[in-house]
Amino acid sequence: MIPHSLLDTTGMPARQAFALWHEQMGSLGDIRLSRDLADGFEAHVEAFLLGNMVLCVSRSMAQTFDRSRFRIAQDGVDHYVLRFFARGNVFCRKRDLDYKLGSQDLLFHDLSAVMRTAISDVEALSLIVPRSMLAPLIKDPDATGSRVLRGDGNILTELLHDHLWSLFRLAPGMSTANAAALIRPTLDLTAAAINGTVAEEAMSGVETCLVDAICRHVHLNILDRDLSPATLAARFGISRRKLSYLFEERGGISAHIQTQRLHLARQVLADPAERNRTIGDIAERFGFAHRPNFSRAFERVHGMSPRQVRAFALAKKPLVQDGSHFSWHEWIRQPRSALASI
Repeated sequence: MIPHSLLDTTGMPARQAFALWHEQMGSLGDIRLSRDLADGFEAHVEAFLLGNMVLCVSRSMAQTFDRSRFRIAQDGVDHYVLRFFARGNVFCRKRDLDYKLGSQDLLFHDLSAVMRTAISDVEALSLIVPRSMLAPLIKDPDATGSRVLRGDGNILTELLHDHLWSLFRLAPGMSTANAAALIRPTLDLTAAAINGTVAEEAMSGVETCLVDAICRHVHLNILDRDLSPATLAARFGISRRKLSYLFEERGGISAHIQTQRLHLARQVLADPAERNRTIGDIAERFGFAHRPNFSRAFERVHGMSPRQVRAFALAKKPLVQDGSHFSWHEWIRQPRSALASI
């Protein structure tokens, strides 16, 4: 598994909690709370190390953070920080702007530049990347200060947002080999979001992230009757021809949508709680106006008819019989019994 760290001050006395927070975060700059410690203080940071990049989610209370030229010279930290704020705002005093970031807006900091910021109570997703890894991929890598990239309508920023949250959710079970394979696509997508365009040499990594994002969207909206190649192309800001190309290896985007619906239909058919729902109703629920079309498509994907799947499920019979009383289906459902039979 990849390296993991957790800082959580929940339940600590306020002064002890802030002392721990200051010890961990104060090495990068001067921290001052925006309210009295008597009102309490809590902070939570969970971080994972992906190669030389740090991915973390943090929750902290209102404070100011100053990173001076002296501090920059002293610590030698030469990284970029990318932050998505799920909650709260940030105020950059250098440019006298209140960013009021939305949940998909990206704040891009250069830690080699002087920074004077104030934040409200926030929850943020951050990616910290060494300059040596990201600078060769972005335009104006030495432009000092902070940049804000709006996520509303900016498909590249939205893709990066979804990609980083997915990485964080999957990180607890991620191997070092998995992490190593994900570094380059993550860097390519990060650079594309910052540049506002995709470099030709980075296209493969960005396309991988784009396909993943489209698949997640299909999964979450699988029962939407309006889900189609046209609506997906519009949602992700690409042409239908490009969408078709991205899903060529999966038989096309229409086939992918239909297959996902048929997998979900199979779960419904095998659910005893759904036994009173007719196969025709289930077919219509998953976008098939005619039951015969549903049955043919279902059998093509699952190798048996909807009626057979329902019958096996209600009879609690295994779908595959072998020389013993157990099959792979029962091994999954009853692992202890399966082990006892070996």
